[in-house]
Amino acid sequence: MRNLRLTVLASALLVAPLLLAQGPQTAFPSEGSDAPVDWAETMPDALKRAGALDGGRLLVEIRDARCSECERVEKLLYPSASFRAFLKDKVPVRLLRGTPDADRLYARYRLRTSPAWLVLSTDLMLCGKLEGDTNQSTWIQSFFESEKAWAAFLRAVEEEKASPADPARTFAVGEEAYRRYGDVMAERRFRKLSDDDAAPAELRAKSLAYLATFALEASRFDDASRTLERVLATTKDPALQERAELRLADVEIGRGDHPKAAARLKAFLEKHPQSPLKPQAEGLLRLLDSPRP
Repeated sequence: MRNLRLTVLASALLVAPLLLAQGPQTAFPSEGSDAPVDWAETMPDALKRAGALDGGRLLVEIRDARCSECERVEKLLYPSASFRAFLKDKVPVRLLRGTPDADRLYARYRLRTSPAWLVLSTDLMLCGKLEGDTNQSTWIQSFFESEKAWAAFLRAVEEEKASPADPARTFAVGEEAYRRYGDVMAERRFRKLSDDDAAPAELRAKSLAYLATFALEASRFDDASRTLERVLATTKDPALQERAELRLADVEIGRGDHPKAAARLKAFLEKHPQSPLKPQAEGLLRLLDSPRP
């Protein structure tokens, strides 16, 4: 799943400045079949077909044009009873590396190798992911666990609806949505909490930290800076304070003001010599001091 990024954007900016309602509780029951899997050929086609299903989702296979592992999985896994049952609420779509759809998904979900399989909702939230060589039992077990986690998330969303005034539930759903690349869903919740004077101060501060991440990723640097300053004025958590201070250096890198970024990093290292974020700060300083083309 996705993790909250701290200074991941910085190196790139330096070189180029600017659904399943109830998850399966047992193994997937069904009968095997030699009939070919009805793969969609494009993402738009798959999304259209999934949208016509009750709680429909996508199973995306990303593979190379020549892939012996893919062929092995196709022979052993795809005819199996478990796989056919797994597809009951999903539209499978096969994409080749090097095509625009595949490359966009590869980047968005930070895939590292192929073949890879993604289970996605129709709004492209991540329900499950598996990469690399595998076997039938590992594949099924991995996605069995993913389905249980997705079902738990959907239950949490329903519980949040039943308790709309519970900031802890709202924050938990927002965090899980963020980890699943549901940025619109997550941002709406974090913005609500950040403006809620009745919410605990630390939840407001953590929500602001997420909002700063969204702003920075969208290159809204002034917005990110203001939001991070609000974090520093709100939180009493030393770890969150340090992360906010370090992200302010990211803001200056994004703006192209490398001297100001370096000054922030040096001030951070002087102020927090024992910080667990020290290696990140030192690494950024080295990048800033390196000759750039």
